[in-house]
Amino acid sequence: MEKYDTVENEYRVYKERWFILLATVTLIFTNIMQWVSFSAQIDQTNMFFCGPEGFHDCSAAFLSNQIYQIVAVIVSIIGMYFATVFGTLPTILYFKLRLASVFNILGATIRLLSSLPTLQNFFWRQFLMILGTSVAAAAQMYFVVFSKIAESWFFPKHRASANVACSNSLELGVVLGTILPSIIIPSVVSKDLIHSWTFFFMNSIVAVSCLIPLFLLFILCRRSIPETPPSASSQHEVNGPVTRGILKCLTDRQFIVQIIVYSINFAIANGIIYTSNAINYRGYNLKGYPIAIATLVCMFSAYFVGIIADRTRKFKTIALINAFVVAVSVLALRLYLIKVYSGWYDSVIVCGLLSIIMSCCAIHTPIGNEMGVETTYPVQESISTGVLNTFGQAWLFTLYFVMYALQDSNWIYRNSGKGGSWELSMDFWAAMSILNFIVACFFLRPRYNRLKMEEDAQRTQEALRESVSTICKY
Repeated sequence: MEKYDTVENEYRVYKERWFILLATVTLIFTNIMQWVSFSAQIDQTNMFFCGPEGFHDCSAAFLSNQIYQIVAVIVSIIGMYFATVFGTLPTILYFKLRLASVFNILGATIRLLSSLPTLQNFFWRQFLMILGTSVAAAAQMYFVVFSKIAESWFFPKHRASANVACSNSLELGVVLGTILPSIIIPSVVSKDLIHSWTFFFMNSIVAVSCLIPLFLLFILCRRSIPETPPSASSQHEVNGPVTRGILKCLTDRQFIVQIIVYSINFAIANGIIYTSNAINYRGYNLKGYPIAIATLVCMFSAYFVGIIADRTRKFKTIALINAFVVAVSVLALRLYLIKVYSGWYDSVIVCGLLSIIMSCCAIHTPIGNEMGVETTYPVQESISTGVLNTFGQAWLFTLYFVMYALQDSNWIYRNSGKGGSWELSMDFWAAMSILNFIVACFFLRPRYNRLKMEEDAQRTQEALRESVSTICKY
């Protein structure tokens, strides 16, 4: 147990915080694995779940992604409500974490049944896959309040690092969710896939991984909040009406700007899933490895930037740099894909640009949450971060839908069969990144209300300590 003393209070952190953080991290990355695994191998997924007769009109992989996002938005709102109303009760946060882990393993089990090659009815294959995806997506009721872990268990100087750890677990899920199918599932799309055990084997690994958070939560973790608060802001947090808190956030013009920047960053990062398939239309054959490489790079870069953010608290500066680099990198990638694949160096350049994009977008997730909390304080953290994540999920759903709709269009570019008008989809992706930079550059003006409150409290406590010391001398 670590602590620091003041005249009036003693703020502590406890060893149990590491078990809670680890349980949260493993829950997030195993859940994201279920979302990404089918999206990384679109043609193979469509062949397995629709068969050769329905392959060309099949949208199993697309439905898996979109249903996940729809359910995630709905349960995010529910999760935000319960975290706000019951967030300070000792058992509620712990109960929600356990419930999310149960949804996670239950969804993984249903998806495992859907991938049995002995199940030759393609309707039931798709039905079970969609049902399992929906159940697993319900675990995201906890994701919107994972920043409450940092607020409740960690000192203020370590909050951004704890949030980065949770954010990096999203990226770890993307890495594992793209590498596993790339290794296990054959790259050649053929009729033999419908009898293959590869999908079952891949889903078995995912289901076993989902047991890790269950073990941590039911065996090692004993409580959801510490006995004493780690900071002044968490000590003086007061629960209020959820609707009032949401309305206060949505009527704050600066917070609206942060919602726009956060949502676009969130969606751009996940737009890389589409891009990893689009580059194959230019002669690349990299499967899901570009996503995996980009995500691995971003995990390390996000961690170091999180440390810098903890020490400097310059959230706006970091956000502006990220927005500028993302805009330049997305535009450079779009222009570079004008040329077809001609050698290994093309793969290096494309993977490098994707890594830069993913790193900057991933960095903004915890930074954006911190800015939102600071700007709207004393509105509860679960409300401000919940609103940000809900809008992020909604815009991710919209962006993914629009990019695939543009791919099927004939508006500007000629729809040339496979891949369609992928150029138009990439143009839209680049336009969103440029819009994100313009909004961040001219309108992003975060306030640091919580930080100011904690600094004022610290100065008051130091003044009291000096007064007591002076009195004791006499």
